[in-house]
Amino acid sequence: MTKENKTIGITLRFWTNDLEVKREGKKTNSCWDSGMCYVEANKEKGIKACCVPFNNFTEIPNAINKAIKKQKILMVKAGGN
Repeated sequence: MTKENKTIGITLRFWTNDLEVKREGKKTNSCWDSGMCYVEANKEKGIKACCVPFNNFTEIPNAINKAIKKQKILMVKAGGN
């Protein structure tokens, strides 16, 4: 990151443990549809790192929302509407 970090970073990590999927007889890169949503620390903005789990793909927006609220970040809709 640059010296002046004007962003809030969110990372999604998907579990891969105990998963082996073969397609056409070959092992493929694969992951479960569950994992963790991480808010990255940003000292300039006073944001500490935190994480929220999600159990399936449809829970990702909720996990992001929970992680943002956990850090008391107010998300404003683009365009000001």
